[in-house]
Amino acid sequence: MYAIVKTEEKGSLIVQKTPKEHRRGKGKTIKIIAIVMLALGYLFPLIWLLDTSFRPKVEIFNVPPRIFQAAPWVTFKSYSFSNFTLAFEKYQVGLALINSVLVTVSAILLTLIVCSLAGYAFALLKFPGRNGIFFVILCTMMLPTITLLAPYFRVIRVLGLYNKHLGIIIPYAASAFGVFLLRQYYIRLPNSLMEAAVMDGASHLRVWWQIILPVSKPVLATLAIYQFTAIWNDFLVPLLILRNKTLHTLPIKLQAIDSVNVAKDYDAIIATSFIAIIIPIVVFLMFQRQFIEGISGSVKE
Repeated sequence: MYAIVKTEEKGSLIVQKTPKEHRRGKGKTIKIIAIVMLALGYLFPLIWLLDTSFRPKVEIFNVPPRIFQAAPWVTFKSYSFSNFTLAFEKYQVGLALINSVLVTVSAILLTLIVCSLAGYAFALLKFPGRNGIFFVILCTMMLPTITLLAPYFRVIRVLGLYNKHLGIIIPYAASAFGVFLLRQYYIRLPNSLMEAAVMDGASHLRVWWQIILPVSKPVLATLAIYQFTAIWNDFLVPLLILRNKTLHTLPIKLQAIDSVNVAKDYDAIIATSFIAIIIPIVVFLMFQRQFIEGISGSVKE
């Protein structure tokens, strides 16, 4: 509420906030300050990593970071790419980066296809045991990953996929979360879309390809970002399957650099860490709108 006060000198109206509005304004200001401080707390390690990635080894452990000790134009003059050069030339980080991109992109594409088809079946088709099978798939989300390593490894060996990128690409496609997310999205679609196409003689595969997929872009983008983060950062499964060093992904390469010798090359470790962290951040910032739309569309009643 606002109070309207008429001054006697000029006869003008002055709109004044009531004490309740003042308290609300102060509370909102305090919340904004708290959110900004929390955001800075999360961003500080990233800023430190960004700064030290371009500095010589002797300046990596400076406290506070050099970026806070001098003006920006002075700080940027001392930057160089020597850390990245060391990482790419001595430790072959470039090959690991290519492997990570190859595995992540291939696994995401396969995941979108498999989970979209499964979500379509569970949401729009009727077949015996549909709810029971879907319940079993949801139950797999509750199992710790460590309990699945032994059977996972055995299946990969039997299929002849051990020490191959396909050994980690194909299993990633079986995402219980992806099936659940797309199923929840598809059950909200009007049945008239599918019924009209089926009456015109279209097969279910054609309905999925020409009708369902075009309207599923937001939720597919959400699943792609989720899978990108999970696959890109996965360390345990690639370490278990990939024995050949030329096949190693970026997380394995980072651990290898860290354990290669006693006198660690922290400059190469920092540069590799920056590469491993900045790419998922950039991908999320590029597709954050689609991510939010897909999540809201899947959980909204």
